[in-house]
Amino acid sequence: MNAYVSTELSMIQMLDPQRHELALLQEAFLNKGGTIEVLQGPSFVPPPVRHEPPPKKKMPKPAAAKPEAALPEPTKMTLREIEREERAAIAAKDRAELVERVKKLAETMNYSQAILRTGLSRKVLFSIAKEHGFKFQPADYKGSRGQKRGVIDDANDAKLAERIKAFMEIGLTRSKAMEQTGLTFKPFIRILAKFNIDYPKRRAGPHPAFFPKAPKRQE
Repeated sequence: MNAYVSTELSMIQMLDPQRHELALLQEAFLNKGGTIEVLQGPSFVPPPVRHEPPPKKKMPKPAAAKPEAALPEPTKMTLREIEREERAAIAAKDRAELVERVKKLAETMNYSQAILRTGLSRKVLFSIAKEHGFKFQPADYKGSRGQKRGVIDDANDAKLAERIKAFMEIGLTRSKAMEQTGLTFKPFIRILAKFNIDYPKRRAGPHPAFFPKAPKRQE
């Protein structure tokens, strides 16, 4: 601390000759009639008060409408299920229409007549009638013990013969033709004989190939 004070005093003493010389020059200037004007220092004028407008209140932004949840795109499995249900609905509608048609025919027709009209087999017609609780009309001819056979419908026999010929041309066996026409064995044979239809019987399949055995080598 003492070293700092001594340094300041030595610097002040070094400026004494300059202050003395300046005082002599000032005195000589005044003696010659000069005047020294003491200028007033700058005065501080505070800036005018600035009146700022009150800050604007920020209006809240309107909430953006939430987008509607997008429906999930149907997956492949969903599309398959939809197509399966549509096919099932169409099949059920077609089935119901077929049942109503067969039921309507059963009111006035027997199996043979319904087969000619619909092209369905006797087995299918029987299944539909049994499932939905109705029956076809009895056939025009029906044999039984002690009774004569009824009158044979030649027109119906002719239609059956045409169908049998068509089945023969496409290569159906006799059993398949009887199934499609709804005839049993005896009526089927009767129509073949009546209209001279040479319906081939089931042929035996090809014989297995025979390969002769090679002779054994003698050692």
